[in-house]
Amino acid sequence: MEVSTLLILFAGGIVAGAVTAVAGGSSFLTFPLLIAAGLPPLTANITNWIALMPGNFMALAAYRDELRAMRGAVRAHLLVSFAGGLLGGGLLLWTGEARFEKAVPWLILTATVFFALGEWIKTRLDALRRPGQTPSRRWLLAFEFVLMVYGGYFGAGVGIVLLAALAIAGQTSIHMANAQKNLMVVALSAAGCIVLLPSGHVAWWYALPMFAGSSLGGYGAVRFIRRIPARAIRNGMLAWAVLLTIYSFWKYG
Repeated sequence: MEVSTLLILFAGGIVAGAVTAVAGGSSFLTFPLLIAAGLPPLTANITNWIALMPGNFMALAAYRDELRAMRGAVRAHLLVSFAGGLLGGGLLLWTGEARFEKAVPWLILTATVFFALGEWIKTRLDALRRPGQTPSRRWLLAFEFVLMVYGGYFGAGVGIVLLAALAIAGQTSIHMANAQKNLMVVALSAAGCIVLLPSGHVAWWYALPMFAGSSLGGYGAVRFIRRIPARAIRNGMLAWAVLLTIYSFWKYG
């Protein structure tokens, strides 16, 4: 691999770690970067999984005060995240390279819709429900399980939809919601690693520079989260996601 490719992947990891911690949607950047670097779609997806894990771990370190405040309240959510990650990762390996490549345009389209409509869905549901009413905990956990199965299979857009779900459930603090979101994604990632690491599809020379970059970006972004315009980041990522969706249908559709 050329040094220029290593530097691009490292820089992409920094940006991805920051986006993961602040707004979600970093796979819209890193997945196409890995494909552009020469990896086939299935290998790029699994390598992307491994490479972005540090962004969430480092964000947890910066959110330690919020995590102490929630403690045992998130246990059921973590179990759901872990179980969904195991199932999603297993489905990814079972479908194989050919089926995954055909599914890529539809997966990116689904992720783009999730990414675009997460806040809109929250606003509509807030308007429909009575003041003080929150969704059933069972329904919320069921939705999270389905979302985490998708996350274990592909994962792009899962963070922003999860943030919207937590807000719908009554979480009013963006910092508490971000902390819980990152904790659940770490559980999802841990489950995915159990399934995906032994698969032989991790391109380590591509993962490591992105791995290092996402560690820096994940921690650094949260340290300055109150100064970062999350909406501007989301809007930029959404525009990129739309372009990526169009391109993926042209290339793989």
